[in-house]
Amino acid sequence: MLTYLINVTGDMLAATLLIGIILAFTDVFCSDKGKIIYRISLPLGVIAAGIRSYITNTQRLVGGWRVGTYGYGIALGLFVLTAVLFGVFGYAFFRKKGTKLNTAAEIVLTIFMGLLSIAYMYCALPNVLVYPFQFDSGDNGILSTEYLFRLGGYLLGIILSVVSAYAAYKFIRAAGKKGYTKLICALLYASNLIYAVFNFAKLMAVLTVRKIVDSSELFKFSAESNNKAHWYTFALFIMLIAFAVVFWIGSRTKKEAFSNKAQRRKLRSVWRSGKRSSVAVAVCFVGAILCPTWFVDLNTVVIREAPVEDTIVEKNSAGQDETLVVPIETVQDGHLHRFGYKTSEGSTVRFIVVLKQENTNNYGVGLDACEICGEAGYYENNNGQIVCKKCNVIMNRTTIGMKGGCNPIIIDYDIDESKITVPVSEMTKNQSHFK
Repeated sequence: MLTYLINVTGDMLAATLLIGIILAFTDVFCSDKGKIIYRISLPLGVIAAGIRSYITNTQRLVGGWRVGTYGYGIALGLFVLTAVLFGVFGYAFFRKKGTKLNTAAEIVLTIFMGLLSIAYMYCALPNVLVYPFQFDSGDNGILSTEYLFRLGGYLLGIILSVVSAYAAYKFIRAAGKKGYTKLICALLYASNLIYAVFNFAKLMAVLTVRKIVDSSELFKFSAESNNKAHWYTFALFIMLIAFAVVFWIGSRTKKEAFSNKAQRRKLRSVWRSGKRSSVAVAVCFVGAILCPTWFVDLNTVVIREAPVEDTIVEKNSAGQDETLVVPIETVQDGHLHRFGYKTSEGSTVRFIVVLKQENTNNYGVGLDACEICGEAGYYENNNGQIVCKKCNVIMNRTTIGMKGGCNPIIIDYDIDESKITVPVSEMTKNQSHFK
């Protein structure tokens, strides 16, 4: 459960928060035309993220890494263009002291902010769209407890991200009604600048690893940035909370003219709405802090990995390795056992053996790898369950040795009352799974 809560918030919280800020900006400064133009970009962003997710996971049309790299590059380019336009139009806007942009500025800015938001969603949402396909645990189906826990964590992550964005939107819109226009513009610019640095780090992480950009300094920067990516989200929240402090002070000190009690109540209702929304932002910030800190600690599993045991190697008449023999007495304790064989090409191929049911001769045998998670392999948790090290899917013991899902890759073997034998040819055939 916590795994998907942490992953979803890590992927999308910063991007949705930014979209909430931009949406509030368009409501404060733009007419209905500008609001419509920007709102059209939101479903388009989800569609773009879906297309990227499909391409990345099917490897069609173009390599997956290139698809992501294009997105980060486009996001950076759009930020630069939007920042320039914002500066050009903002100068005239501030000199007039108005609350609305002129028509030309409004259309151009909202188009570019819409494109920028599409790029943000294109970069942030693809993984989020894929997570539901990873919920099934050991082919137990959607009604299994493990599936429902993962679905719950996934939905909580989405709810936290959306509520954070909505609270920021409501707060900034209330602040706009109270005349904090320059602070809103500064917040919009600063928050997008922070996210531009984040996207730059993501871009450099790809380009430096592939030596397209050969810079050890940029590599170190991108690695450090990606390891502490949650600090970008924290920075966005901190700016919002600092703005909220100014707003709360203004609610107590700012004098507003009113002609009757009804008008006074209306003026005060805007302050109350803004303060309630700012409190919601603060609560969401607490959730954002917990996800990459305390929740990560709670979710961290100490893996007690089974040692790689030796097998008895039987040779053929020509003196070549022919079969691997595992005595039944070494694996009948019910625990996970891992065995390894080093091929002539130098690859160590691992396979596992586990007793499926007590007091039987029914064993699950397969590679210590799967088609989905590669050579990550498996471990046995404190409850005696066999778990994938990479995606934490719990294997159904009865299906180990069968094809499908995150199950171990099947291999040919023979079993009798005293031993399990595996052909060496199976190790050689499958060595490509172990890099």
